Amino acid sequence: MQINCKAYFRTSLVLLVLLALQGVTSCAPAAISETETKKTDSLELALNDLELKSVNVQLRQDPENAPLYNKRAQVYRRLKLYEEAENDAKRAIRMDSTNADYRITLVDIYFSENKTRLAKDELEYTTKKYPESINAHLKLAELFFIVRQYQKAIDAVNTALKLDEHNAMGYFIKGSVYRESGDTARAITSLQTAVEQDNRFADAYFDLGLLHAARKNPLAFDYYRSVLEILPGDKKTLYARAHLLQQMGKLEEATKEYTQLTAKDNSCAECFYNLGAIAMDVKQDYKSAIEQFTKAIASDGAYSDAYYFRGQCYIKTGDKEAARADFKMCLQLNPQDESAAVALNQLGK
Repeated sequence: MQINCKAYFRTSLVLLVLLALQGVTSCAPAAISETETKKTDSLELALNDLELKSVNVQLRQDPENAPLYNKRAQVYRRLKLYEEAENDAKRAIRMDSTNADYRITLVDIYFSENKTRLAKDELEYTTKKYPESINAHLKLAELFFIVRQYQKAIDAVNTALKLDEHNAMGYFIKGSVYRESGDTARAITSLQTAVEQDNRFADAYFDLGLLHAARKNPLAFDYYRSVLEILPGDKKTLYARAHLLQQMGKLEEATKEYTQLTAKDNSCAECFYNLGAIAMDVKQDYKSAIEQFTKAIASDGAYSDAYYFRGQCYIKTGDKEAARADFKMCLQLNPQDESAAVALNQLGK
């Protein structure tokens, strides 16, 4: 079973964590007051969340159950009720200070709140107090991965793998570290080991797909297929498969898959953009390309490249004023875009 640490793994916390790693000493978290603990109990069931209602019913029957408070903390985190989540996690810790997983729940909450300094403190405390906690070492490895301290990340993973050599998440983190540091061969080996340990590890299959797709290796399709067997209709994987078809020159297949994606999700700006690129570069169908780039912009108003290439299509159709407006917007969104500056200059400001 995969541990609950993927939620923040790929989020943009780098700057915050970098600050957190400078000059901070490790310490145990402060105790929560009785007023704070009672605040969670006062919440109404009107949130209309079935899981929360179920846990609340159980807590009314067994109000001294630490695992239930830990579970409710995770529910509150999902609902983005972070203060209540903290209160429950700390209450579970107070009720059973020997359970390292309760502290991991608190770490997850801190990361969700961008309280990375507190997350670091809690992790350092937990790995020292509970050196046998695999989850704590893996969580620390992810923290080091985020701040690009790759050797420390590998060291933390290796500590976890000494405790459980079959831990799929450990190999997944190793694969991610090797991928980011440019060691593709080791990345593939580690990710393959991850799926050998857990054949339902969708993220590992997906990353294997990306690594092979970067080489335009058709084996990537097999890994994407594995993801879709686990997560049918996964948009990220369907897009990756369509993009690989496009890169391999299978444009009719790519167009079909992009079109199917946009029919189900009109917010896929990249899908519309790529359809526009195919219409423009391959078919020279500038009218259709303009339509697709316009849809990409409607999905993502900050898509500067879509403005630029729509402008190029407007030039092809003779609409210089529309082209000028698009190049100006492209430069407004991305002042460093030299191609847009040159195109605008050629049209005359």
